[in-house]
Amino acid sequence: MFTKRLLFLTNHRLASIVWKRNRVLDCQIFPLTEEGRLGFSRHVAALPEIPVYLLTELVEEDFRTDTIPHVISRDRKAIIARKLTQMYRATPYRLGIVQGRELEGRRDDRVLFTAITNADLVKPWVDLLIELGSPLAGVYSAPLLSADLLKTLKISAEHALLVSVEAGGGLRQSYFQQGNIKFSRLTPVSEIRRDELATFMANEVGKTWQYLDSLRYFTRADLLDVYILSHPDDHASIVAARPSISQLQYHAVNIREAAIRIGLQDELPDSDATPVFIQLLGRQPPRGQFAPREETRGMRTWQQRIGLYTASAAVVLASAVWGGVNVYQATRQEKQIERLDADTKLIARQQQIALNNRPASPVSPAVMRDSVTLYDTLIKTNPSPTQVMRELSRILDRFPAVRVQQLAWSLSNDPNAMPPYTPISGNSEGPLKSSRSEAQDTPPPPPAAQGDAAATLGSNYQIAIVEADIYPFNGDYRTALGEIERFENALKLLPGAKISLLAKPVELGSNATLSSHFTPSGGAGQARFAVKLVVELART
Repeated sequence: MFTKRLLFLTNHRLASIVWKRNRVLDCQIFPLTEEGRLGFSRHVAALPEIPVYLLTELVEEDFRTDTIPHVISRDRKAIIARKLTQMYRATPYRLGIVQGRELEGRRDDRVLFTAITNADLVKPWVDLLIELGSPLAGVYSAPLLSADLLKTLKISAEHALLVSVEAGGGLRQSYFQQGNIKFSRLTPVSEIRRDELATFMANEVGKTWQYLDSLRYFTRADLLDVYILSHPDDHASIVAARPSISQLQYHAVNIREAAIRIGLQDELPDSDATPVFIQLLGRQPPRGQFAPREETRGMRTWQQRIGLYTASAAVVLASAVWGGVNVYQATRQEKQIERLDADTKLIARQQQIALNNRPASPVSPAVMRDSVTLYDTLIKTNPSPTQVMRELSRILDRFPAVRVQQLAWSLSNDPNAMPPYTPISGNSEGPLKSSRSEAQDTPPPPPAAQGDAAATLGSNYQIAIVEADIYPFNGDYRTALGEIERFENALKLLPGAKISLLAKPVELGSNATLSSHFTPSGGAGQARFAVKLVVELART
């Protein structure tokens, strides 16, 4: 909470209080003389930049109640301003407060019009503040401020009269109807002896009762609750001196308890309520104040300057925080980089140690690298025989008489290539034997010659050789050859497949030689054959 200068102006003196955080830092009293003005000028010049809140406790404060039509806010302000000018033409310190609406008829707005009728009591001090460059927040009224005290004390009587004594001011009596101030009266007294306080209060309360009764604020059945703000030591004498009016109900309010409720920690020695009103003003000034707009221009400038300072401080703070975050993150990243560098160096040393301690290998690193490259580019990327073997197995399930003896598979770009394949040598001595006259004794190609079918990068064909026999075989070559032919036709139905028969159980060509022999115990022999399956790979 920022530092404030609180001024308490009465008909007898001016009190200047430097106030901050619910505490009075400095308090000086100045008489309403030219000498007092000079002293006050020097006092303000010491701290000219702090805002000033001027609280008045003057006899020359007038209160009137009236009604105006209920209209929109802008028109209401214009009507109130016009009425204030009509009522209080001689003073700029005037104020209109809307206090609800009438309950009957067209329900007009009820307005309290109040003003400081003698502007010369306030104007010189305000002009001095403006001359010294002190921002004036407003000119406030002690009776209007007492409405906040009534709420703090939780006084909810329909008709309430709040009585207080201010040193240098006098005896203040403010009348409230349903929480709204209607009238206030100040009896100016520079000093009141404590032993005369109770009698003085009783006499003044009686006068106020007679005035309010003449204005017909309440009926004969209504009661007026009188709340006297005083020190506990004065309660007994105050209650004892109460006026003998049946419609008055006296209540002595402990001024110490009231001070604690509004946050004033200083212990009050007597019934002087000045510190209570000063505390109320410093804690929360009322919204309504008397000063015209041109006299509070300095306060608006001060608020704008403070707003700019606050915004600048917020920007600087945000920049500092952002810079701190960036520095923290940069430091953290540098530490992470250092840790990663240390880990990298440690792993490199461990790798080097492992390389130095490994046993000697007969294979050079270059050969191992080329082998891995060959696997990745040739073998790993080429298709496996799984699909062809799955289709071949599905066909073999339909031919139970075909018994597979040997399978050979490879990849090649040449459809005429042969996979590494050596025919199984077996006893083919049966009742019937055939052989070709030419190339009869030509042995099958050695595996080395067949190595031309080795898979190469981007092979286009899968080549498989199926060597099998017909089982059981009872020497009926016609039936065996028919079964082989059907098996061959089934293979041709595979997508992209080409079939060639490499070997048959018997040759029936024109250049074949046939011979037969029969023995009583001779076996049926074997009906062995070999088929070459070439499947073209799908191109992508």
